[in-house]
Amino acid sequence: MLMPAAALADETALAGSMWTCTRARDGSQFLIVFYPDGGVGGGEVDKGAVSPYVFDASRTPEGRWPGRWGQTGADFTWEFPDQHMRIEGRVAAAARGEPSRLTGTETALELASPVACIPQAKAPRIGPGLVIPQDGHFIDPDDKEGALKVPAGVSLQPQPRRR
Repeated sequence: MLMPAAALADETALAGSMWTCTRARDGSQFLIVFYPDGGVGGGEVDKGAVSPYVFDASRTPEGRWPGRWGQTGADFTWEFPDQHMRIEGRVAAAARGEPSRLTGTETALELASPVACIPQAKAPRIGPGLVIPQDGHFIDPDDKEGALKVPAGVSLQPQPRRR
């Protein structure tokens, strides 16, 4: 299961956490995920549903997620190359009774915007028109051409609890 970001405590480790972010430039929202293996996930949020970001699974080793994230102390980077997105920021540790927060700058297709993120305990509803693959290779099983599809149900599945 993804670790609720509010449970990060003093460590503020991002591995296994999910966050809803808001762009200062237009108020749009998006979801970002920090997978324990160092990969990233996410998608645009609209009307309470998330449309996961598309990526080219042919360039991603099986069982791995695209992009990378890193953390040094309170500083972090989150990068999703297939979407030309990068976030550089800081983790603000939770004050007593308050959730942790992420603040930083998103750079996407040469546009930069400050972002503020709050923890997300569970994935929002998946938006319409997305295919949940049956074979784990992010391909629409009904399409004989093998069109690449969004890894909707897979990328936002809860991860096993870490001990």
